[in-house]
Amino acid sequence: MNLNADTFWQYSLQVYGNKKVADTALALQDSYQVNVNMLLLLCWCTDKGAVVTLNQWEVLKAAIVTSDDKLQKHRKLRRQAKLARPFNDEAYTRLKQQELALEMEQQDVLTTVFNRMDVEYVPLKGINGSVAGFINLYALRKNEEAVKWVTYVLKLSQSNIPLS
Repeated sequence: MNLNADTFWQYSLQVYGNKKVADTALALQDSYQVNVNMLLLLCWCTDKGAVVTLNQWEVLKAAIVTSDDKLQKHRKLRRQAKLARPFNDEAYTRLKQQELALEMEQQDVLTTVFNRMDVEYVPLKGINGSVAGFINLYALRKNEEAVKWVTYVLKLSQSNIPLS
């Protein structure tokens, strides 16, 4: 099954549109350096039964190193702009739109690399080895709070997405 970049973007907007998902994903990003697009890909994988191994997660993470660096620098600028006084709403909105464009570009890289991989699919929703590989990728295995947050996001993503 190929992962279409536009479909994945729409899926991500739907999942991330849940405030609890967004807040938890940002907490994972800020506290444990978890890439939100990779987390959303994990949600998609568990929803579709795609099993991504640890080695494949490493390939995906390596593929977005450059875009992730650009995103982190841009995010820092946006966060500084949010704290600036006087606050410039127009400039902040422009920075948010630019950040979304960078996120979309990163997802495009992820989907391209994902589609080149030999990914196995299992018929069980929500249960697959992708989760263990992802947790190991970010060295979260021994961090109970982080694992709980990842599990929470996965649970919320499964309850928000209509079966297709």
